[in-house]
Amino acid sequence: MHSDLAEKRARAEKWVNGYTATAVGAVLVTALVPGAATVALCGLEGTMCYQIGRIYKNEWTMGDATAAAGVVGLAALAGQIAAMEAAILTGPFAFAIKPVIAAGIVKSMGQLVIKHFEESV
Repeated sequence: MHSDLAEKRARAEKWVNGYTATAVGAVLVTALVPGAATVALCGLEGTMCYQIGRIYKNEWTMGDATAAAGVVGLAALAGQIAAMEAAILTGPFAFAIKPVIAAGIVKSMGQLVIKHFEESV
């Protein structure tokens, strides 16, 4: 891997890890509120895409990031998002289940976004 690309990937992966941790906290707080976890994740994913996009492209807007998050992530992660929201049916176990699923969603989304940018270079 070219050293510039490796440096960009390392920076992008730091953002992914940070947003993964943030998602766990956000979903833990909203575990028993229907739909709240999905709303929180959508906001986090859009912002994460924006930050990663700025690493790979100079001209990158929040609108570009929102569009990319929808295209790259929604189709690939829709099943996981549905499973996360269905975990509310487990009652208090949702506090254990939903954050784990959310971490997987955000981590996967981040990796898909990095892959998207690296394949378009």
